[in-house]
Amino acid sequence: MRLHFIDHYPLLGTVDIDGFEVHFAWVWDQPCLRVTFAENTPALIGRVTHLDGLPRLVAAPENLAWLCHDDPARTLAVLDHAVDLWRRKEWMLRTCEG
Repeated sequence: MRLHFIDHYPLLGTVDIDGFEVHFAWVWDQPCLRVTFAENTPALIGRVTHLDGLPRLVAAPENLAWLCHDDPARTLAVLDHAVDLWRRKEWMLRTCEG
């Protein structure tokens, strides 16, 4: 496995949510993942913070409509994937070739 970077942050994972490729990058030294679209603009969806406790999605204003806050399915998909990646982060970084 090779480590890739997005905007100077290490990419921990990618997931498809309703036909959109979503990237999760670790904000160095913080229990936080930056969440972006792979190919859409504006790219920033938001940040999942407090991954060492009660995770929260802090949404970027530009993509609130995509998250559909009245139907939490996309927000929950982002949170679930972020938590899963955070739990596997140490293993992924240990097995990384650089």
